[in-house]
This record gives sequence, structure tokens and C-alpha cells, in this order.
Amino acid sequence: MDIKMKGVIKWYKKDKQCGYIIGADDESYYFSNLDCINMNETFEEGDNVLFVPVFGEMDSASKVEKVSSNE
Repeated sequence: MDIKMKGVIKWYKKDKQCGYIIGADDESYYFSNLDCINMNETFEEGDNVLFVPVFGEMDSASKVEKVSSNE
């Protein structure tokens, strides 16, 4: 079972469709649109997201989805 973490978009490059999330644990997680539930989603700095952290040489995020600030 995947455990989702709350996070906020730190930055996102629209032309490359990738960026970084700051997780609830204050760590940075790389992601690209291929890691998103909706691959056509666009993000802005400060957007709230839920994601599944993937720990490794470079921590990353999978199953990223934009959520309202209330979730």
C-alpha cells in the first residue's frame, strides 16, 4: 500500500514538465509529469499536492496530484 505525503510545489519548469516538491518532512522530491496521476496537469509554485515518496539516490515523487489547501 502506498502512503501519500502532503507537499507544496517548490518550483516547476513548464517547458520541461518537471520540478521539485517540498514534502511535509521538509525534504525535496523531484518529479516530472510522467509521475503524475494526470499527466496533463500543470503546476505553479505554491500549489498543494499529495504524492508517494520514493527514496533513493535522488528522492523523487510518484502518483503526484494537485489538491486544494484543505486536503
